[in-house]
Amino acid sequence: MSINQLQLTPGIIAELYKKGLVGKTESSTFETEKTLNTELQSSLKYLGKHKSKILVLVNEPNAVFLQDPQLTYLTKILNACQRTVEDIALINLAHATNQHYKPLLQALPSNLILLFGVTPAQLELPIDFPCYQLQKLEQSTYLQAPLLQQVEHSKPDREKLWESLKKYFNV
Repeated sequence: MSINQLQLTPGIIAELYKKGLVGKTESSTFETEKTLNTELQSSLKYLGKHKSKILVLVNEPNAVFLQDPQLTYLTKILNACQRTVEDIALINLAHATNQHYKPLLQALPSNLILLFGVTPAQLELPIDFPCYQLQKLEQSTYLQAPLLQQVEHSKPDREKLWESLKKYFNV
């Protein structure tokens, strides 16, 4: 008997296709997306609790997240904006497997994304913008700046960063 002569009864077909032949329902699609987001988030290594939906991206190959002096400086910046490390999710892209902005934002939906030493091109953003310019894209605002170490030691960079942060946080 060839496969072309095989006859399937309605009972066998029902057993083969328990979950249906038609596309997923809205609720099951939502559950699948929710599961994927949870899996993405658990696979990302980040510092903080992301309470204020602020994502801080750095590129520091010689540290898990940041060197201690830069982490201290970032903490000072956050304190000036009336925030703490718990308000952010700090990701070191040097150790991230995926650097595209969409999976990052699916895993950690954020209102503000701070890029320190990371360019929009590295994240494959569809736009490019200069340092210290608040740039809106979809539901997020981006702010690009040089490496934290450079900002800390350059008064003009510190002033430009502070002006942008004051504008965003209304402080």
